[in-house]
Amino acid sequence: MSNDAFAAKSAELGLQKLAQQYPVDLQKALENGASLADQLPKDLHWTEEPAHTFNLTPKDEVKA
Repeated sequence: MSNDAFAAKSAELGLQKLAQQYPVDLQKALENGASLADQLPKDLHWTEEPAHTFNLTPKDEVKA
């Protein structure tokens, strides 16, 4: 990632201060994040995507 691309990406994400304080770490994190995002499957059908749910209902109040 070039310096211009890094500056633009950090500004886009609102991380200018972090980019000034820890430029090497942030650049590595951005590159790793992009690499991981590229590895995600892009052609999943909606039925194949995981459905994570969160429920705060106590067990004794669960209605089937």
